[in-house]
Amino acid sequence: MSHRARLLIALVSTGLIGYIAMGALLGKALGDSSYGQLSIFNEVVRLVLDAYVEPVNLDRAMAGARLGMADTLDGDSAYLDPEQYKLVQHAASETDADIGLVLTRRFSFVMVVAPRPGSPAAKAGLRPGDLVKAIDGRHTRPMPALVAERMLRGAPGSSVALSVLRAGAEPFDVTLVRERLKPTEAEGRMLDEATGYVRVSEFTATTAEDVRAHVETLRRSGAKQLLLDLRDAAWGAPANAVGVAELFLQGGPVAKLVGRRADAKLLQADAARSAWNGPLAVLVTNGTAGPGEIVAAALLDAGRAKLVGEHTFGRAAVSKTVPLPEGGLVLTVAKYMSPKGTSIHGQGLSPSVPVAEDDDDLPEGTPRPDRILEKALEVVKAEGKPAEKAAA
Repeated sequence: MSHRARLLIALVSTGLIGYIAMGALLGKALGDSSYGQLSIFNEVVRLVLDAYVEPVNLDRAMAGARLGMADTLDGDSAYLDPEQYKLVQHAASETDADIGLVLTRRFSFVMVVAPRPGSPAAKAGLRPGDLVKAIDGRHTRPMPALVAERMLRGAPGSSVALSVLRAGAEPFDVTLVRERLKPTEAEGRMLDEATGYVRVSEFTATTAEDVRAHVETLRRSGAKQLLLDLRDAAWGAPANAVGVAELFLQGGPVAKLVGRRADAKLLQADAARSAWNGPLAVLVTNGTAGPGEIVAAALLDAGRAKLVGEHTFGRAAVSKTVPLPEGGLVLTVAKYMSPKGTSIHGQGLSPSVPVAEDDDDLPEGTPRPDRILEKALEVVKAEGKPAEKAAA
């Protein structure tokens, strides 16, 4: 065994001896299970360095241990080696462009949470749940999601090549040209003489006021019931979700932000900002995540709306990047929960009325039925009938 390896074991062992000396205090601080795991890890290090059939690259082995520990947490937490840390710390310049993908990690690969509406990725047909196997030839299997998102950015007009795996389909490659992406504004229109429709694709600082304006316009146009379309809404700051949710609530809680190092924070809706208290249904899909899930959970828990569509993605948390002597650590430090205490992160939301989005390949030019929209329209009209009878 090399001198360096012996030194490492000595340092680890010395630390553990110190812990043992603390006895009961350590047991209370870490718990018996955590203390035992430290001892096991020390023994694994000793055996690997002392007895493995070939000399072990110490730096690679310890980096692998750090990578493995972070990878077991969630799809956003990750250990960054020095090169990766430098990449993610690189400040975004005004010339940076993107292809428009929200990413996380699932099944040891980088996974698409949702494409940004109107982005090169959306135009190319990339979908929630697609696995990005490689970016410009670099395999993503050991790649943190934050690093992958940074690799997708670059100068406007430059291209990036993706290798994609999709359930039920053959693997395929696609080359996309980066663009400067503009925020997607909320949309509103009447579906029929009594039903208004508002589509929110991303959450910016002005989204709540945009939605309010659409709601008022639809009300003046005769809307008696409303559909709020949050399908594939995963882009934007979770904090911006509060302003949208409170438009459809009469005050009360919107979400809880819970972490281990700070007291839980309850996010409240301002009753004075309510803009719609009529019948409401919310459209969701597998690509509904983050701020979209926060709004959907708040309206569901308050009994304000049924969720129509698919199970949502389950990604609503706060991450922090921490520098280390070598590289850095991306760590999820808090997560959003519904007002009733249901964890959104890692679980997602189950729809009140399940409807699978139609993914059937249809001949070119054939109208694609929107089954989720059709069912949501049916649900919200049924919700509105009791109010009509009471008014009569």
